[in-house]
Amino acid sequence: MVKTYRVGIIGCGGMGRSHANAWTNTGRAEVVTATDMNAEAAARLAEEFSLPTHYTDPHEMFEKEELDVVSITTWQSVRAELTIIAAEAGVSGILGEKPMSGALGEADDMMAACEKHETKLAIGHQRRFMPQNCEARRLIQEGAIGEPQAMLRRDGEGLLNRGTHEIDEMRYILGDPEPLWVIGQVSRKTDKWERRVRCEDVCVGEVCFEGGIRGIYESDLPEPGLRGDAVYGSDGQLRRGADGTVELLNSKVAGWQTITPRQKEPNQYDEMIAWLDGEIDENRSAGRHARTTMAILMAIYESLRIKDVVKFPFTTRANPLDLMVEGGTLPVFVEGRYDIRAPFPEQQT
Repeated sequence: MVKTYRVGIIGCGGMGRSHANAWTNTGRAEVVTATDMNAEAAARLAEEFSLPTHYTDPHEMFEKEELDVVSITTWQSVRAELTIIAAEAGVSGILGEKPMSGALGEADDMMAACEKHETKLAIGHQRRFMPQNCEARRLIQEGAIGEPQAMLRRDGEGLLNRGTHEIDEMRYILGDPEPLWVIGQVSRKTDKWERRVRCEDVCVGEVCFEGGIRGIYESDLPEPGLRGDAVYGSDGQLRRGADGTVELLNSKVAGWQTITPRQKEPNQYDEMIAWLDGEIDENRSAGRHARTTMAILMAIYESLRIKDVVKFPFTTRANPLDLMVEGGTLPVFVEGRYDIRAPFPEQQT
């Protein structure tokens, strides 16, 4: 008999609603409850999805509900605590939102709790499921551009906001190589936050992966900007094409080729169910990949803190940006805190 998984949602904002819809659409999962520290938010989601129960305390939810899976769609600053609570409650799977956490130590604690309780943990880096990215990964593995040498990504609005997608996408397309070292530069002159976690004004990072592949990432830097979707190899280039295609340039064919992805891809919810069913060995967004992405993000900050190259394995548990701000080595020059995603109360007056 095919199992229907009982799902709970932790965090009842916009992403919680998105996850509830997506789980329902799998046909293999039933969203049965939700919790949020904001009682009104929990009640709204429960009403929208006709849930029989909702809570403001996750401990109470786990005591009263028989859950197989939870989606944790809160802000990153509390995601580690909730993941540990869920793992200790005995759920089979956890799908968390990105970024994995607010610091590397929190990510390590999440991994340890899930390993101890045999809970499958995945983090929502959904670009790993885009057919365009999957085709680019296959082309590289097939040698379409020779040996990959460098990859460029450009974005904005913070490392822990959009940068986590860009760095994780970079690793996925390149075949998930391990980082060897990172060097980075960061500026934070304003008291900028993103969902109550400190955020830099601008940054740039260079990652050296296994095999000497360089990953270049820049965020919020002045124009002119580089084309942030290119992969360079010893025998060609790849870049994004229109309408989900991949553009390929190599020595075998004159000019750029336009390649349509050869296969459809599951979404992250269907693949989570396949992982829980035992049909696949691992979800492509398994926690270990997100942990590596977190380490790279934190290493960019750490490079400024130690004023040097950061070599891996990287183990600084605290967020180096917090350490610099709180320690006075990265002072605020423009007073007045502001959050780019969820305004502080004083921003709303």
